[in-house]
Amino acid sequence: MPEFELDQESISRAEKISSQLAHELRMVSEAGPPSDMRPELFDVRREFFSEQRYADQAEGVPINDVVTNVRQMAEEFAMARRWDSVIPCLKLHDGDLAPISMTDFIGGSQWSGYASAEWIKFLERYGPFPPDRFWHEFLRRSQQGEEGVVVADFREVAGSVERNLTSFLSYRFAGMKSWREWIQGIGGQLFRGSKGPPSSTGPGGSSPPPPAVGPGGGLQVQVSCLTPGLRIHVSPAYFITWVVFGSPTTPVTSYVLPGRYVFSGDGPMLPKRTQDHGVFSIPPTYYPALTRF
Repeated sequence: MPEFELDQESISRAEKISSQLAHELRMVSEAGPPSDMRPELFDVRREFFSEQRYADQAEGVPINDVVTNVRQMAEEFAMARRWDSVIPCLKLHDGDLAPISMTDFIGGSQWSGYASAEWIKFLERYGPFPPDRFWHEFLRRSQQGEEGVVVADFREVAGSVERNLTSFLSYRFAGMKSWREWIQGIGGQLFRGSKGPPSSTGPGGSSPPPPAVGPGGGLQVQVSCLTPGLRIHVSPAYFITWVVFGSPTTPVTSYVLPGRYVFSGDGPMLPKRTQDHGVFSIPPTYYPALTRF
């Protein structure tokens, strides 16, 4: 069966946008946290990380999730620079580092509606202890009992972020090209889904299609693991920001946009959320099999 392959045009677009995002990530990180900035500089920061700024290069491909994540990353890097200059990171299988978001420590999804700068300001004003103590506790807890978590200087991490962004966006652009063909109805059975891996190639025989496609670029993905009854979480592989994928396992099915992702799980049989070691490229992987839990 033909395999999904990245095309050079998608890679080149990904490299260009990733380079620009990484450059602005470094600029904002070096400038310091929003509370230390003049209002006009804060306005420039907000303008950096807007989907409209990248609309021409994206050419209709949805990347608002990526831009939003990098904006949050920049705010957290600026805070880290203010207090310590080190960032907790997940060490991926290829040796690159993916920074772990602070929101994972202070309550996860319940803070998802707030920018990092907003809840840091809240902690500075109302928190039970100074934010720098919070930051050091976050670093300690991040490393405690989780395999593969390290700390690194934010300047070193920025290089890994750019490489991981390039990989992620390469799959986003290439995957959306195939999605547009699949969504047009060439092989309309995709909308009905399937109970197993697809047995035919995609449009023109170019690559295997997913079991189903959804509006906006969504590709159906079915995750399996070794433990039943868990809740699965998913995060982009360039910035660890967990959101719920679905439950219960095993398997569990949902939709994601093309990209490179990591998965974790928790539940009554696994009280502490545990991350799987794999990094999965979607497409062509529509049936990730998690082996750690």
